[in-house]
Order: sequence, then C-alpha cells, then structure tokens
Amino acid sequence: MKRIFFLITLFIIFIQTFLPVFAEGEPLKIMSLHYDDSSSIVYLTSKEPPSDPKALSDIKIVKLSNPNRIYFDIENAVLIGEKKQLIFEKSNVKEIRLAQFETNPDIVRVVITFEEDFDTSKIKLFSIDGNIIVQISKPQIGNDYFNTIYDENTVNPIYSNIVANSQFIQKVTIPASSQVKIPASVMDDIQRAFENSTLPNTDGKTYDSTVSVDISSKLKLRTKYFIDQYLPKDGGLLVSGLGQITTAKMFYLKEPNRTVIDLPNAYLEKDIRNKEINLCPDGSCKDTAKIGQFEYNKARIVITSDKPDKYMPIYSQDGQSLFVIDSDKLDHTQLANNISNINKVFVRKIDSRTNELILSFSSPVVHSILRTDNSLNFFLFNVKSYNEMDIIKTLGNSYYKQFTLSLLPKIGVRAAMPINKDDIVKVEQSLDSKALKITIIRTQQQTKTEKVLKKGAIKDKVVLDAGHGGSDYGAIREGINEKDITLDITQRVESILRSKGYKTALTRKKDTYVSLEDRVTFSEEETPEIFVSIHVNSAVSESPSGIETHYYHDYSKDLAKVVHKHLMKEVDTNDRGLVKSKFYVINHTTVPAILCEIGFISNDKERNELVSEKRKKATAKAIAEGIIEYLKDK
Repeated sequence: MKRIFFLITLFIIFIQTFLPVFAEGEPLKIMSLHYDDSSSIVYLTSKEPPSDPKALSDIKIVKLSNPNRIYFDIENAVLIGEKKQLIFEKSNVKEIRLAQFETNPDIVRVVITFEEDFDTSKIKLFSIDGNIIVQISKPQIGNDYFNTIYDENTVNPIYSNIVANSQFIQKVTIPASSQVKIPASVMDDIQRAFENSTLPNTDGKTYDSTVSVDISSKLKLRTKYFIDQYLPKDGGLLVSGLGQITTAKMFYLKEPNRTVIDLPNAYLEKDIRNKEINLCPDGSCKDTAKIGQFEYNKARIVITSDKPDKYMPIYSQDGQSLFVIDSDKLDHTQLANNISNINKVFVRKIDSRTNELILSFSSPVVHSILRTDNSLNFFLFNVKSYNEMDIIKTLGNSYYKQFTLSLLPKIGVRAAMPINKDDIVKVEQSLDSKALKITIIRTQQQTKTEKVLKKGAIKDKVVLDAGHGGSDYGAIREGINEKDITLDITQRVESILRSKGYKTALTRKKDTYVSLEDRVTFSEEETPEIFVSIHVNSAVSESPSGIETHYYHDYSKDLAKVVHKHLMKEVDTNDRGLVKSKFYVINHTTVPAILCEIGFISNDKERNELVSEKRKKATAKAIAEGIIEYLKDK
C-alpha cells in the first residue's frame, strides 16, 4: 500500500514539474532589438519561430501614464545576450527597454516610453515568423510612380535628426573582502533603466554597470543611391550606381573654374572617392573630374574646365546613371534608340505659390535639365513631335503659359520658361520614364507679401468674396439663387466697413463668374489683412438649418471665432459651430481666411428669411462687426 502511495506521489510531482515544460515547448529566443526610424517601427528578432504558431498572438499592450509609456510581456521567452536600452532625442519615442523580466517562468518584457502628448492608442503589435513588430505610427509611403531626379530644396525631408544611444549591462565583480563602495550614479542608472529585471547578482559581489554606445548611424537610412563607378565617356563623365539618382542645382566656382553638382541622398564607394580622372584620354582637352563624399549622405561631382558652364547633366531612362558632358561635344541623336512624342500636358495649381506641370510621353524619354537664374530649360533629346495647339490650349490660362517648345537639330525638343531667381524647382520622373512632373514654388511673391504686411502698408484691408457668380449659380431652390444672396450680403458688408474707415476689395462686384484660382490670386495681389468668403448652405434634406463658420489654417481660427460669435448674436437660427474645412479659397490664401455659410437655402423657412431685408441686414451687420472686432484686437 505504501508503495502504491509513493508511486502516485511521484506521478503527481512529475506532472506538476515537467508537463508544463513539455506543453509549452522550447522558449522563444529573442536575439536583438531594432528601431526603423523611416517607418517608426520597433522589431524584435528571434532565432527561430516558436513551436506553437499561436504563442505570440495573445501578447497584450498595457498602457501606463506618468510617464507616458506602454509595455508588453513575451511569455515562454528568453533574451539571448545582455539587457538592451535605446534612448532617443528629437523623437516621439524617448526610450525602449528590453530585459528578462522573470526566469521562472521565462518572460521577456519590452517597455517603450513616449513624449507626454503622444497618443499611444493607435500603436499596433503583430508577429511574423516569430519576429515581433510594434508599429508606432503609420509608415510614410511616397508616390511610387514618380521619383525625384532634380530638387533645389535645401531641406532634406527624408532623414530625421534622431540621436540614439544603446545601453547594455556589463558585470563588474567586487571581491568579497573589498570595501569598495559602488558609485551611486551607477546604481541609479541601473535602477532607472532596469528596475523590473530579475537577472541574478551574487550576494552583493557582482554589480551591474551601464555602458552607453552611440548607434545613431545604424538606425537611419544613409542613402537611396549608391555610386559604385565613374569613368570618362565621349568627352564627358558617366556616373553609375544602384538606386535612384537625384541632383541639385548646378553651380560654378572659380580659381580654378569648376562645375559642381551635388547628389543628395547618395553614398560613394570608399575605394573610388576623390579619384581624379581625365575626361579626354586622347589629349583633346585638359578637363578633369572627381567625386567625393561631401556629407554623410551627399556626394559631390566637381568638373574642372576652362568653360564649366558648357557642361550639362543627362539623366538615364532608368534613373540609375548620370552623364555630364560638354554640350559642344554632345551628339544627342546617339543618346537613345527609341523615338518618343509628347502625348499630353497636364497643369495643376497646388496653392497660391506652387504650380505643377506634367509632360506625358509615348515612350521613355532621355532628357537634360538646365537651370539659370531667370530660366528653366529641358532638352528632350529623343522627342520628335507634339501637338502645339493642344499644349497652348492647356497652358493658356495657367502659371505655365510662358512655357515654350522649339525643335532641336535633326530630332529633339527644347522646352523653356522664365522663372525668378529665388523660385524653387523640383522635377520628378516616372518609373517607366514616360512622364516628367515639374513643380515650381514661387518664393518671390511670398517674400513680397510678407514685407508689405510687416510694414503695415495695407493695414485694415479686407478682401470680401461673394460665393459663385455668373454661370455658376451655386445652390438653387424655388427660383432663388445662392449667387444673388451672397453678392447682396457681401456688398452690404463692404458698405458698413467702408463707413467705418476700413479698406475693402471684392473678388466680384457684380454677377460675373470668377474661378476659385482667380479669387485666391486676387487676394494675394491685394495683400489684405484678412479674407472673408460668404456662401449659402444646402442639403438633400429640408430639415437642416443654421449658420456654420469654416476655417482651415490654425491662424484663421481666431477670426472664425469672433465672426461666428457676432453671427449667432445677431441672427436667430441654429448654431452649427466652427468647422475646419479644406475649401479651396480658405486653404490657399496666405492670410487669415474664413468662409461663412449664412443659412440653408434648402430649408423652406430659412430660405424665406435669407431673402428678407431683416435677415440680410442682420447678417451683414454681424459679419462686419466681427471683422472690426478682430482687426481692433489684432
């Protein structure tokens, strides 16, 4: 009987001790901690996937405050190597810690600390083949169809200024007989960084010491173009590599005369840096070229020549090589074995200073970009034909109306347009080389406007914008047109403002059509202190009624608040509040701008009020008084 009892006891002990291990299987081995700055992703790599594919699916994120942080535990996992910690500057993420939280059972804990105002509710956690990924923010994915090949913007948006330190623990052994006192700073560091860790110390004889290593260069992408070769070719310089090449504006230096082209986001093979080559091995010229790593992510081409302004860059169809050659030696008919035509031209006004032009081609195009202080030139070397009338019609009323095309000898087209010295140009090429996107940002107009406003030359000036007009009737109900109501109210507001000594300008003074772009252009040229657009609302249902005041830019919100307050004081209707909306006219103006929806034409009762003398008078008085209060307070 005793023997049976003994066997049963051993069986129970066996079940309790070993069965959980068999059930859990081998622990997940966490190998390393990484942070991808470009996509704001933290990922933990493991040696191999867990034996149970569902083992990582139940990991839960726990959110804590003071400080703002999250943590999650990985059960049945062991950390291979030392505890890890990343400390960040100039980032939403302040710190990432990885440590063996417990050893029985095996639990690895990850703690991520954020800036206090960072929203941790959108953080996502998932696993792929045993690797754990924490998505901190939505990855910024660019337009894959176009790649930048020429950019004059000196600010590089691709790389951040994140500085990161990696901290790991080394063991410092103190002999038992030693009376050495552990420095408080060391212990404080350990306590702060790894307060929850249970990795063993031995009877006070072994202490943890924190060691910091700068790992910034390992966290961020250094380049998107790797140059592995440059050599002389046909009297010019051929640069080739992997990735996507981008050039900046060429400039020139003297003593000696040189052409300089910077390649942002480019990294040069170390073995070929600053190697000077003769561009005319046959002795026909003395021009030389070399490329150096000017900054950690910028390469610089320098060509020394008696006539540096003769050199022009030619971009390959695949965007992976650049040919810089003296234009006097160029036989452009040999650059491509295909013929292309301009199929279509598209223009788009992005805002009051930024305009976009897209050239679409029938087949890949080989081209060059030359920028001077007062012109922008494109050489489309293998383009044979284009529809001149179609292009003129498309560009006629746009910023690009001065864009001209002319034929090159034998084959090819030169496209050119005048621009200002301070304008910023960006050119993008499609992946199939069948399209070029040209974006020009006019800085001179902005500078002029800012100087005028700073001097106060047009103090107390208001641009009033009566919505719709001419062939654009706006909302219509029962024979009543929005365009008539808005013009009436706008003229009343103008009359009140002028009687009080304020300057006004109207985007339209009568029943005429004015495009949204022209309204913005008019306002920018008038350089007012504020812009106010007046509209009438409508809905499918007849029930909605009331007043809304819209703004887009944050600097317009105060104006919206004041005018809306007066509207609700003077007009007896529903208060539909302030609305942040991307209406074109309030989005693209550079001064505080609002759009007032003064009532619903689709509501029978309110429609009758909107055309009444009482409602018109009250509405105009409210808008005018709101404007006056805002300008006085300002």
